[in-house]
Amino acid sequence: MSLYAVKVQKVNKSFDGVKVLHDIDLTLKEGEVLGLVGKNGAGKSTLVKILYGVEKSDSGDIEIFNKKLDHSKSAYFQRQNIAMIFQEFSLIPTLTVAENIFLHDLPKNKLRFLDIKRCRKMARGILDSINIDINLNELVENLSVSSKQSVEIAKALSQNCRILIMDEPTSALSAEQVEVLFKIIRSLKKHHVSIIYISHNIRQVFEICDRITIIRDGRNILTSSVKDTKMDTVVYSITGAETKENMGYNYSRKSRKKNENLKSILETQNINFGNKVHNISLKLYPGEILGIAGSTGSGRTELLETIFGINRLGKGSIYIKGKGVSKISPNEALKHGLILVPDDRQIKGLVIIHSVLNNMILPILNKVMSLFFINNKKSINIAEHLVKKLNIKVANLNQSASGLSGGNQQKVVLSKAISKESQILLLDDPILGIDIESKREIAGIIKEYVASGERAAILVSSEMDMIADICDRILILRNGEIINEVENNTINRITEEKLLTLV
Repeated sequence: MSLYAVKVQKVNKSFDGVKVLHDIDLTLKEGEVLGLVGKNGAGKSTLVKILYGVEKSDSGDIEIFNKKLDHSKSAYFQRQNIAMIFQEFSLIPTLTVAENIFLHDLPKNKLRFLDIKRCRKMARGILDSINIDINLNELVENLSVSSKQSVEIAKALSQNCRILIMDEPTSALSAEQVEVLFKIIRSLKKHHVSIIYISHNIRQVFEICDRITIIRDGRNILTSSVKDTKMDTVVYSITGAETKENMGYNYSRKSRKKNENLKSILETQNINFGNKVHNISLKLYPGEILGIAGSTGSGRTELLETIFGINRLGKGSIYIKGKGVSKISPNEALKHGLILVPDDRQIKGLVIIHSVLNNMILPILNKVMSLFFINNKKSINIAEHLVKKLNIKVANLNQSASGLSGGNQQKVVLSKAISKESQILLLDDPILGIDIESKREIAGIIKEYVASGERAAILVSSEMDMIADICDRILILRNGEIINEVENNTINRITEEKLLTLV
């Protein structure tokens, strides 16, 4: 009989009287990769947090290597052989990369002080093994999202765990880094490490996982061997939709024919920022979605942040509606009708501890103020309209933004742009780490927002299929420079596969 690394039987969990897990069963064999799949809010993260000991189940049994967990005892001592890469980073921003990687067991010298030299050497060995080059002395707070994710992976691997839980581990990685990670996963399997792999990327699940378990609305829907499972079956089990369009891979994009005499709504001329953005010139037209395709580290985030004024413009010019903006800043950008949807919704996009209502009205306080006070009735009316319009699943407007699923958090970030009635959306990976249905809905929101012909958007995405499906033109960015521009219409149809070869 094969040894089960994890065996879950009839586990239930409720939050504030709302049941989120219903008699969940799950098994993880020794040395296998189990894909755990489902929409945001399906219960995946809650289940693995129970396994890891962050949450406690209301009822049910959990066995780790055939040993039943005792809920009355410390989770730490019962789960020392389990490591987890959280979707939300569990790093200390004010510590260095090396210190974060070995935070669970920092090496010490004979005087019991931190042995910095040995810590760096050990951290370099972990990072080199997964082919990631990061300055070990850099503070985590200064890292990009993709670099933070890489540190999370190295931190988990440093613990020599027998069970590894990965919650969206590739959401901020380039295609090359994903391949490196998969090599690591295959190597871990050979050493009998058991892995639970949570991902919204079904293709990756089919590539790296041995079995797949699908959860919908907190219930078991399907458990099957990947090699014996069809993609259509997975799609139906996740969403109830039998067509590929409902996975969020195809957005039923309608080609928009650009008027050749149309004046640009935004233009940059030879703009620069440090060594990240080099002499970039682009034009954005009303009614257009302009895609920026590039791998992680290509300068795509820095480009959007430079246009929005977060990064100080080195040289070059920015024109908004034909007028030059000499000193662009976030405040000036907002005044001119630009708004940025950042790549990290929890750090840059939301005040995560505040309510959904407060987050929504933050950009429009001038609209909801009566003398020196906020008009609650007006604020609530605006927020309720946005919740309905964007199909945001929220218990009530006073719910903390931290309690929402990733997809719903991202919709709240988008709602801020919509409430501001901005003319130009700068979208930095708006579907990063969210479920299939939310991806489709957000793509629809973006298309609808520019459909009037008076607004426009620049879209950066790690998922090339989204860029291919909803963008009218696509700029190829590499090492901070635009190396190509392609039209995307019914005559010249750009595919995800073609974009991957171009970047």
